[in-house]
Amino acid sequence: MGMQWQQPSLPPSPTRRAWLPAAIIGAAIVAAGGLVAAAVILTDDGTPAGTRTTCQAWTATRDTLRAIPALPTGWNFNTPNIDNYIRIQNAPVDRALDLFEPEIAAEPADVAAAAREYVAARRGQMQALTDRTYVPADGASVDLALDRLNQLCGIKTAGQPL
Repeated sequence: MGMQWQQPSLPPSPTRRAWLPAAIIGAAIVAAGGLVAAAVILTDDGTPAGTRTTCQAWTATRDTLRAIPALPTGWNFNTPNIDNYIRIQNAPVDRALDLFEPEIAAEPADVAAAAREYVAARRGQMQALTDRTYVPADGASVDLALDRLNQLCGIKTAGQPL
């Protein structure tokens, strides 16, 4: 009985991919930033900044916002990685709003007021999402402001979001 004792082999350790979520999030932020930049470049009608009407600027901004991925269907604050999804969505939305705000012309006053109302409501929604205090009323205020701005700018949405 000359068998020697051998230490049992250990199962291979799982490959750690701690970098993968960060890489996915980084890629999504870069892609969303690219969408914002592309929309600004592609929708530029050659009009110098500050001379476009609010509605011209809104049309370009609206197209940009529509290209930004929405939160997952049926999401809630217990959805895995929801904070990352919120960050991925908020970053390009914030940039698009930053580009739109200086384009809001003083006249017509009702359009300017509607544009500012939309920006404030959307920023409030973004903050509520980040703070995890979002409630459906936050979304409803954005939708109302959006509908008003679209109506004043002559944009027919046919029940289409954003």
